[in-house]
Amino acid sequence: MFYEHAIRILAEVDEAGNVINKRNQTPKGRLRIDLPVAFGRLHVLPILRNFLERWPEVDAEVTFSDEYSDLVRDGIDLTIRIGGNDDSRLVRKVLAPHRLITCASPHYLETHGIPEVPDDLLHHDTLVFSHRGMPVPWHYEVNSQHRDYPAKGRMRFNNTEALRDAALEGCGLCQVGAFLVGEQVAAGTLVPVLDRFCRTEPPICAVYPTKRHLSPKVKGFIAAIEDCWHGQAVWEPT
Repeated sequence: MFYEHAIRILAEVDEAGNVINKRNQTPKGRLRIDLPVAFGRLHVLPILRNFLERWPEVDAEVTFSDEYSDLVRDGIDLTIRIGGNDDSRLVRKVLAPHRLITCASPHYLETHGIPEVPDDLLHHDTLVFSHRGMPVPWHYEVNSQHRDYPAKGRMRFNNTEALRDAALEGCGLCQVGAFLVGEQVAAGTLVPVLDRFCRTEPPICAVYPTKRHLSPKVKGFIAAIEDCWHGQAVWEPT
């Protein structure tokens, strides 16, 4: 009887330990996330909504910025960035590939012609993305070498969605992330050009502070993204 009683007590202790461990692994608490403005709104917020529905003990504080935040200083749990960064205090986990698409509206290309090589851009209206007041060059691979082409268009934007919308209106060519124009390219309202000169770009990554044990809420949200994307750029035009 003593042996059977001892076995029963051990089983109850083991079961209690499993319950406690399960509770400790359940996502809970406030998840602080910093997201790129356009990419976060289009491709991360839908995943976050589903994540919060699944885990009611989690609430989220979301900030949007196209600048790198100091995650440690600002108490941010997780950010999604293109390329991550080299801060030794942070961990970078690759989530999906990223590429740039040069494109324009069908009307613009019918009127002004299709550029065949990057040098042809000198004869076109190019829509410029301006970061911190400086125009961002366009990236290509020419003769197996990475080359940057200065953006010198007459229209400058500090918002990529507005830049894309200007391209849709026929104002010129733009170069933006595939995540921003995949739907429009698939619909034919934007037409890609110079695809054979696309170069490999830094991937889209989850970035978070270095910790020995990653909290269940951060680990769970990264897993939710991975379950949705499966390491692929699901926003690419098909």
